[in-house]
Amino acid sequence: MKHDILIVSENDHLKETLQVTFQDNFRLHFAETDKEIINSIFKIEFQFIILNINSPGKVGIEMCLQLNKMDLARQPQIIILGVDSNEDIMREAYELGIADYVCKPLNINDFKNRVLRVSNEIEKIYELERLDKDVKDIAETVMKQAAAYGNGLELLGRLNNCRMPEDFANELLSFMYNQGFNAAVQLRSQTHTYSFDVDEVNCSDIEKKIFDLFEGAGRIYHFGKRSIFNDKHTSMLIKNMPLKGTRSYDVLLDLLAKLIPAIDARFISICEHQVLLNTREALNDVLTSIGKNLQDFEREKQDLVTTIASKVSAICQNLQLNAAQKASIIDFIEKELVQISIWEHLDDIRNSIAYCAETLIDVEESQPQTPKEGHSSTDEIELFD
Repeated sequence: MKHDILIVSENDHLKETLQVTFQDNFRLHFAETDKEIINSIFKIEFQFIILNINSPGKVGIEMCLQLNKMDLARQPQIIILGVDSNEDIMREAYELGIADYVCKPLNINDFKNRVLRVSNEIEKIYELERLDKDVKDIAETVMKQAAAYGNGLELLGRLNNCRMPEDFANELLSFMYNQGFNAAVQLRSQTHTYSFDVDEVNCSDIEKKIFDLFEGAGRIYHFGKRSIFNDKHTSMLIKNMPLKGTRSYDVLLDLLAKLIPAIDARFISICEHQVLLNTREALNDVLTSIGKNLQDFEREKQDLVTTIASKVSAICQNLQLNAAQKASIIDFIEKELVQISIWEHLDDIRNSIAYCAETLIDVEESQPQTPKEGHSSTDEIELFD
């Protein structure tokens, strides 16, 4: 790759000599006046500016000062060809950052070798700068990923404490919003579909349609400025995806690709936990109902015994039975009624249901557990490859 050199000189012979000397290695440009120099410098990024100074004094120094004041992306390397060998002038020029000060008369071969050597050194410096920039970019990416993954692990911890789909979705959407992304999420259980949006709480009909269209489009699907991340029971729509190829895009893509399966597992654990709560509530309702029916039956049975005893007493009186005979008959009937009961097995049923309910008594206090098969727990999620 040829770099550009600006030669500032009014000496035609010198310009021709430098043209022949450097034309195979550089693109050469020429200027004579200050205006031409300034215009050229702002248009072209020069690797070298060669100043040919034909008079003693600080003409070259003043030009160096002027160049140093310019706001340039890269400062060109200045080489002065001077007739003044004054040590003070030379020292001042070097202090201003010139690449070389060559006193005339000029040995063109030596001069060429010196320029090429400096050019190679500059290339090495530029390459080190590029490598340094690449290393810094990699380090920034790693740090950004580490921060994102750390936040992701904290999110999973908070999701593990959620017990309702609404709380679950709110944690997800708040997390994405704090990361700078507007999102919507759909959670699908066997019996319900929950759709939430960070802007309007509930998803619009359009967003629900998007979920319906793309939930089966693959794990990650990009369309326009949006992307949707899918798992079996969870879909997350990012409405303001970063530009493809940017560091933010890569970090978000990698993070959500690994988070969504874990989020899906968390949601399944919430659904299973809710089933346990509903089961416990149903068992308690059954126990209450059985207890009430048993109480009602006991009252009815007692009323029946009383009624029968009254009628038997009247019959015994009509039959003119004595008191001992009458008491014996009534006692026998009462014992038979107590022993004959179609409800007597309900006590065993009630005891069995009560035992089942007792095993679920702590469900509400415990945390939902992540399913082991097909999903990963927080400790098992490998966010870092």
